[in-house]
Amino acid sequence: MVVLSVEQPGHPVDRAPADGSTGGSWPSKNNRQAAHESLNGGDSDLTSADLPDATGLRPLSVSEGVSLRDECVVIETENGVRVGVDGLEKEDRPEGDRRARSWYSAVNQWRDWMDSPIYQSGHITFENGEGETVRTTVENSYMESYSSRYYARLKDLERGVKRRFDDVTTVMLTLSASSENAEGGRRCPADHMREIADGWDTARKQLPHILEGYNYCYGRIWEPHQSGYGHQHVAVFVEDADGQLAADDFRPFMNSYVGDTPGAGSEAHSVDGDAVSLNDDVENMGSYISEYLGIFGEEALERPITEQMFYATAWATNTRRLDFGAAAQEIISGEQFRRETGLRPEDRGDCETESKGDSGGSQGGDSEPGEPSEQWEVKRLCTVVSKSRDHADPETGGVRTTVIDGSSGVDPPKWVV
Repeated sequence: MVVLSVEQPGHPVDRAPADGSTGGSWPSKNNRQAAHESLNGGDSDLTSADLPDATGLRPLSVSEGVSLRDECVVIETENGVRVGVDGLEKEDRPEGDRRARSWYSAVNQWRDWMDSPIYQSGHITFENGEGETVRTTVENSYMESYSSRYYARLKDLERGVKRRFDDVTTVMLTLSASSENAEGGRRCPADHMREIADGWDTARKQLPHILEGYNYCYGRIWEPHQSGYGHQHVAVFVEDADGQLAADDFRPFMNSYVGDTPGAGSEAHSVDGDAVSLNDDVENMGSYISEYLGIFGEEALERPITEQMFYATAWATNTRRLDFGAAAQEIISGEQFRRETGLRPEDRGDCETESKGDSGGSQGGDSEPGEPSEQWEVKRLCTVVSKSRDHADPETGGVRTTVIDGSSGVDPPKWVV
């Protein structure tokens, strides 16, 4: 049976609360104060004061052209009324400027989404060509139950790399940026995240030159800082039989990233510091990478508030926390096929192509590698009421997003040298 989900970040995350208290998690939804957010229409009730360092009222983004989930966008009308766009068809939306919600409101929206009926009692119904049906519970990538999927994918990559490469060196590249803007305030988190992603998009073009002649592949992981802002790790697995690679080889990569990312700074991304690390003695790559990803532990709604802030930003921007380059996806796909069929890729008529490197892969990445050996079609998405098998058929379209209008000068990035 093929089980699909509705959808689609080494140092483990420090899970201590940012306020220095000893409590390890945030109170769950059934133990909170009265609601304060008039526009969200849900049950969550965090206030701006619940987020640290005066970040609660920061909008997710003030950059023109940024696409956010509808739940995180409001329209400011000429008469000063703010209207949430979620649930409104485009033709029914009033005239006005499209603005991002504040960070605390976005966290409330994400928490309500996590606690929505489809994830509490929802099922997907599958049907094959013979009319047989099966059902599975609905998951999203922030649920602890989804961790096994991430881990299985990482283990497939581990097995495939060990099968194809000799004497693997694991290179960890860490990309971050200051969360302070040029005016001394806190950055808008979605703009901060996008700048890191854009810096990576430019810097990754250096990898084929740095690793020319090597077999390699990579995966990217988003991870939260204790502040609630995100940073990115790039794990590069290189066949380095002679042990020739050194941290200094990645200086062009880091120079490119620093030159393209305002808040990066050369000191924080020095090849002589923690930004570049090489390890030729990683026995369990799956566990090594999963520590950075932080996939095991408490349920997402029980994590520290700063982690929830990061999750809400990733959710609002449709950012995948785990992504693989093209060569890594090919390796994972081959290992999945071996596991499902017991066959090698060449046994199904395909030829394994020897790739000298990883050309990048989709920015959205994180897709399920490989094709199922038996084809099942998703027939309906349903919500199960109590223990009844009756269900309703809600609309099952993709994520709805809205492009926001910019606000110049509100969040100028600070260039760090």
